[in-house]
Amino acid sequence: MSIQSNCMKAVVFIGRGFREYIDMFNLDPLELEGMRILDCAAGVSSFRSEMHDRGFNVTALDPLYRRTPDEIKKMACESFRRYSANHRDFLRDLKVDGKPVEDYRRMVLSRFLDDYKRNPSWYIAGELPDLPFGDGEFDLVISANFLFLYEDLLDYSFHAASVREMLRIGKEVRIFPVYNIHRRKRSVHLKPLMDEFNDYDMEIRKVKYHKETRCNEMLIIK
Repeated sequence: MSIQSNCMKAVVFIGRGFREYIDMFNLDPLELEGMRILDCAAGVSSFRSEMHDRGFNVTALDPLYRRTPDEIKKMACESFRRYSANHRDFLRDLKVDGKPVEDYRRMVLSRFLDDYKRNPSWYIAGELPDLPFGDGEFDLVISANFLFLYEDLLDYSFHAASVREMLRIGKEVRIFPVYNIHRRKRSVHLKPLMDEFNDYDMEIRKVKYHKETRCNEMLIIK
C-alpha cells in the first residue's frame, strides 16, 4: 500500500466548497479564466463541481476515487461524525457561507457525489508523489489540508517528492495550510522544503481562510 493510501485512515474527510477554496488559496476567478487547474488530494470537496458550473477547467485527483460513490459517502459521513464528536464545542455556533457548518458540509458532500457520478472522467484516481499527468499539463496545482498538516504521518522525503512532482506537472503550486494539524506552529517540513526549492520563486502569503485561528498561511511556488 502506498504512503498516501495508508495515511487515509487518519485523514479527516471534510469537503470544502467554492468560497472556502477562494479564501484558502487567494484565488481571483477573473485570473483563472482559460487556466487548467488541478485540485490535488481533493477528497470530497465540491470545488471542481462549482468551478465547472462557472465554466472553468478543473480536474480533481485523489486515491479516494478508486471507490464507488456509496463507499465514499459512507467513509465521509463516518469521518465527519467522528470529527464532530471530538470538536462539538468548536462547531456548535460555527457557520460557513451563512449556514450552520454541519448543514454546509452535507451540502458540499451531496454536490461532490452528484458531480462524481455525472462526470467521472474529471475525477482521477491517483496520489502523491506519482501523478498520472504529463509535464506542464496544468497552469495551477492546488493542494489543501494534506501536505504539512499530517507531518507526523508523512515525512520530509514524501513532502519534497510531492512538491517536485506537482512542479513537474504545473506552472504554479499553492499549498494550504503550512501548519501541522495541531495548528500551533508551522510544519517542521516547511523551512527545509523552502531551502531545497530555493531556485523557485516562493512566497508565504496570509489568506482570509482561518484568519481567526492565525493559521492562515499558504505557500506559493512557481
